[in-house]
Amino acid sequence: MEQSNGPRRLHDLSSSDIDWTKYKNKNYLHFDKNVGIKHIKKDIQNDEWISSYAFLPFIKFEIVFKKYITLKNRDQEGNIVEEKVIRKKERNIMYSAHKDSFIHKYYGELLNNAYNAYALTHGIDNIATAYRNNKPGKNNIDFAYEVFEHMHNQSSALIISMDFTKFFDKISHTHLKRNLKEVLNLNELPKNWYKVFKSITKYSYVNKIDIDSFLKRKYGIKRLKSMRLSRIMEFKEFKEFKKDNLHYNKNVFGIPQGSGISAVFSNVHLINFDKEILEWSKSKNVNSLYRRYCDDLILIIPINNIDKAKTSTCIEEIFEIIKRYESSGLEIQYEKTEVRFFEKNQIYKISDINKDKKILSSLDYLGFVTDGKFLRIREKSLFKYFTRAYKKAKASKRIGYATKRPGPKRELYDLYTHLGYDYKEYGNFVTYAYRAHKIMSKLPSKSMIKKQVKRHWLKINKRLS
Repeated sequence: MEQSNGPRRLHDLSSSDIDWTKYKNKNYLHFDKNVGIKHIKKDIQNDEWISSYAFLPFIKFEIVFKKYITLKNRDQEGNIVEEKVIRKKERNIMYSAHKDSFIHKYYGELLNNAYNAYALTHGIDNIATAYRNNKPGKNNIDFAYEVFEHMHNQSSALIISMDFTKFFDKISHTHLKRNLKEVLNLNELPKNWYKVFKSITKYSYVNKIDIDSFLKRKYGIKRLKSMRLSRIMEFKEFKEFKKDNLHYNKNVFGIPQGSGISAVFSNVHLINFDKEILEWSKSKNVNSLYRRYCDDLILIIPINNIDKAKTSTCIEEIFEIIKRYESSGLEIQYEKTEVRFFEKNQIYKISDINKDKKILSSLDYLGFVTDGKFLRIREKSLFKYFTRAYKKAKASKRIGYATKRPGPKRELYDLYTHLGYDYKEYGNFVTYAYRAHKIMSKLPSKSMIKKQVKRHWLKINKRLS
């Protein structure tokens, strides 16, 4: 690695590319008051100011959601039996104070620009598709389309998909720091950048449930509902509050999910892994494709006259590579690792590739599912959409009964119907589905996406009537 002779100002890398109009005020409650970017813009570009800045604790809360998974077991006769079970998945989210948020976002953009330059130089610019700022106008539809198109362009191919366990929680600080210096081409991190790095690795946090308890004790539940606080508590109160409620990440691994720089760190963390997996896949076939969306990776390796021996070797080799990165925090979810075989526009279970009668399978990638013949939006995404739409419709109906007037429908239509095509400039789930259908219809597989949302207007209005 070519290194610089000394530390350089990080924002000199590409500060002219920063779009300050995207630094919006967010009206959430934290330990500091809401502040506009115009009041802090000069400060966050000042290395000395950052070097002496005191970051406030993150606020931590937990999201719990259900996941439907398929477990594969063998019965007494040795046959594989599939069982669908519900598992609860917990995800810890942390959000930073208002000033801290702007700092993390600013340094995250600078790092993203440096990562883009590094990725282009080392041939991995197309590998990581999540959290990038050099792929404007592209989203999951485009990234999934690229993978499906590449698959259909092969006469036969091996498809390997997997993801990592608790990806952000297991990131090694030592490996992250080393890769960070490599991406920035620095011998050592300057004081300002080290301060930002430390705020994400040796961070402090307060549980939201403890903050809620403090506010209820101070103001009472009824009074609190009608108040508009500018901050959670005053500085004197915070000094006392943190004695029993402040927590520190004393581990040598793990970064918080939710900060404006954590996502970029996750890509920097895997620069060497991406290079090695890419090189390995190309050694199998120059037309191989490797893509990674955060902790979700997929490989499509064209193989002619495929047999079990070749597939077993490929799987063993890729697991060996991953094993070498365990010290940096990578751990595969083996129950979510899927190996499939693609041939003649059909996807099959890999265990059946040498049998005359093959069992059809499917590929689930970035919210889209295909068996090679048909392509749909993932059923779980569709279920979430209709559940939320029906809940909103129920609320509108309840307000209508209470006021004896038609309930509010504008937000319902904007969020959950085709009428919200320009909602907040990005549209909504239905317009996303329409765009996905238009793009996916170019594939040899038949897109069923439009049919999946075709009756949304009737279903939602039925709940209103």
